[in-house]
Amino acid sequence: MAIDPRRVRPSELCRLLNSTPLGEVINERQLHRHRTRAGLRIGDARHVDLLRYTAWLVHIRHAPRPEPEGDPYETLKARARARNIALSLAGRDIGELPEVVNPERKAKAASDFRFFCEQYFPLTFHLPWSADHLKVIGKIEEAVLETKHQSQGPIIPRAKHSG
Repeated sequence: MAIDPRRVRPSELCRLLNSTPLGEVINERQLHRHRTRAGLRIGDARHVDLLRYTAWLVHIRHAPRPEPEGDPYETLKARARARNIALSLAGRDIGELPEVVNPERKAKAASDFRFFCEQYFPLTFHLPWSADHLKVIGKIEEAVLETKHQSQGPIIPRAKHSG
């Protein structure tokens, strides 16, 4: 049975185009999008005119593209920046914090690092503490608590300028 290239059903056209050595070059969904975009210029509601479809594809392929407004790289950066801001804002929306189960425990853990580790992470901190551990815990507490109480942070010495 001969195929009339001026009246090919869409499913037959996909099968015909995909039967070349190139393999799959189009699927029915893409052909449907092309038919919707081209309208009745490439066929009627049930058939595709292969010659007009080919001419339409060539016309689309070689049509001049509009010049982008502004610098394309700046546009790309602006889109990436907007996407990153949206992701950042979405990540911050974690909802309301639950009520504190034991306020006394929380208050004690805020100033006692050893107690914090043993109460909140008992599976991790199940071994006895060595003297070195306790010394390091003391230094951590000192650094954290003293920094917390300073309103402007630690004082950093600056070089003196002459002149």
